[in-house]
Amino acid sequence: MNMKAKRFLQYLLVNDISWALLSPFLFVSRRIEASRINFKNRRIENENVTICKNIFKEKTVLHGMFKGMRYADIQATGSSVYAKLLGSYELEIASALKAFLKKKYATLINIGCDEGYYAVGITILCPHIHVYAFDCNKKAQVRCKLLAQTNNVSDRISVNGCFAISELPQNIAISKNLFIIDCEGCENELFTEKLIGITKNADLIIELHYQKHPLVLSKIENLLSHTHKITLLTALSDHERIMHYQFDELNQLTYQQKHFILNERNGFMQWLIAESIN
Repeated sequence: MNMKAKRFLQYLLVNDISWALLSPFLFVSRRIEASRINFKNRRIENENVTICKNIFKEKTVLHGMFKGMRYADIQATGSSVYAKLLGSYELEIASALKAFLKKKYATLINIGCDEGYYAVGITILCPHIHVYAFDCNKKAQVRCKLLAQTNNVSDRISVNGCFAISELPQNIAISKNLFIIDCEGCENELFTEKLIGITKNADLIIELHYQKHPLVLSKIENLLSHTHKITLLTALSDHERIMHYQFDELNQLTYQQKHFILNERNGFMQWLIAESIN
């Protein structure tokens, strides 16, 4: 396109009358393009779901700490279920969690339990533990109870709504307990002097949501530093998982198909691992 033609086109676009005449056609064009993109995305997603139905046809966790845990048709509320079924979900904290579970806790307090990946998985692994699972989402509560029933551990899991200290047993402060906390940012408000009083003998794994509370790490470190040894684990990005995780089930898949299964989060995220020194 020569310079004169470009100038003429620019004139048409900035002229109010010509723009009024052309804009309906541009609007229709954008709508058609958006519909085309949505159709292609739906087709790709349907193909990915079909692949997952084949890989996870047994509907049980395939790898990792909770291998064999049965999911049936239970979906996660706040995350993709496929990473959990594969066993890659939050693999970064697996070593810390395995080390903690050697201590044979009396109680697990899981705040932000979702459908019960940790609450039910740990109950299966630890025959003598009792679990108190909390989630403000009512769908998550229903699914956690169903996952417990599916794996025959309902008698050792108490599923509740939003976290309340009053729902915990009276001896919680003197028994040996594990807290797993992933409450999408509410950890900043959760950690009060009252909660600190019952966690002196407990170990904690806390997912930190810096996007909501940039100073949450310094707050929790200050509260726990006298009673706990603290370490930080940094989450991998979805791209790093795709490039580094090795699972036979993923060998023949494309990058995009692996991303559909392995995706967990975008952006920087860390876990605070706090081990009681008492």
